[in-house]
Amino acid sequence: MPEKILIVGGVALGPKAASRCMRLMPDAEVTLVDENVYISYGGCGIPYYVSGEIQNLDDLRSTPYHTVRDPEFFRAMKGFTVRNQTRALTIDRAAKTLLVKDVVSGKEEKLPYDKLVLATGSSNRVPQVPGSDRVGVQTLKTVEDLIFLKEFVRPPYVRDIVILGGSWAGLEIAKSFLKLGRNVRIIEKEQQLLPQFDPEVSKLIQKELEAQGVQFNLGEQVRSFPGRTFVEQVQTNRGTYPCDLCVVAIGVTPNTGLLAGTGAQLAPNGAVLIGADLATSVPNIYAVGDCAACRDGSLRTSSLKVADLEIARTGLTETEARKAGLRVKSAMATGTDRPGICPNPHRITIKLVYEANTRQVLGAQAWGEKNVSARINAIAVAIRAGMTVEALGQVDFVYSSSSCSIWDPVQIVCGQAQ
Repeated sequence: MPEKILIVGGVALGPKAASRCMRLMPDAEVTLVDENVYISYGGCGIPYYVSGEIQNLDDLRSTPYHTVRDPEFFRAMKGFTVRNQTRALTIDRAAKTLLVKDVVSGKEEKLPYDKLVLATGSSNRVPQVPGSDRVGVQTLKTVEDLIFLKEFVRPPYVRDIVILGGSWAGLEIAKSFLKLGRNVRIIEKEQQLLPQFDPEVSKLIQKELEAQGVQFNLGEQVRSFPGRTFVEQVQTNRGTYPCDLCVVAIGVTPNTGLLAGTGAQLAPNGAVLIGADLATSVPNIYAVGDCAACRDGSLRTSSLKVADLEIARTGLTETEARKAGLRVKSAMATGTDRPGICPNPHRITIKLVYEANTRQVLGAQAWGEKNVSARINAIAVAIRAGMTVEALGQVDFVYSSSSCSIWDPVQIVCGQAQ
């Protein structure tokens, strides 16, 4: 009998998991279940569609729009079955079945599985304050959200955009409206932008973004959304600000409700804990993406671009390392991505964090106009390899008179650490 594999979640990782299962086990019966109409799209491209840099909605998708209504496309091209507009309800771990419901007809049925993969993602949190249900208080998570937002900002009188949340998601969304030439204000309850960064790094990044027109209100919490049918203002504990549209990006909740009653181990934030093999604590159940958290942690390497500023990090910040009880040191330095004789060399600033005794590299934060992520990727490899500051500084990085400086910014910050 062929192995039956069920996958719940069809945005990005679900289809990837289904495709990989088919490559590794071509005889398996793989079925993907998702409650939405739209599936198999790249959520990271959403801001570019809002700003108009991506014109066609299909460009967000790995498959054309019409195929979501035609499961035979996935069967013919990928080898697995898709059941969209089908909601997963409960898991019976003893019987190894998944109860699902067709959201159109209301019909329920039990699907058997040998292996179950959860790629259910996460849901945006919305502050429960007066006016949070007004038109124009919006999250941006699904294609349906995207279509609404794209039309909502089309009129030129939608000028004042407020982003709730100054973390990665908030800045990702802000860049879309900056591109459209709108007034962008970011309200963050913490006292610093990008709480995942060290305070002095966040301040320097904030200064650069302010120079590009972003307004910041830090250390403020929303109290209400005044208006009539549409939102007109955002009121916080410190002031009231004009608002034609408020996009909420204050955090997410992992979608792990499906695991209720299974005995799965969860992290403090509600994500299901997984090992390096993606297995949960429940036999034959696996998880990927935002709904999961690795027991052994990760480097959390990530980057984003806002206006003309690229920002990236990997490993531990100095603050995180000290909280973990490590004795650390840090160094900060600025270099360029190409020789000064080349047109438009781009400055890159790196803060490097390393263990004080062993001098092993623990993390880095960087920002600049271009080519920042490449430096962070190099440092991520160094962390994984257990390299010291000296070993990383002695790496023979390529030099090119047209594209790479004789001293790379990574080498410069390593030299500063010495």
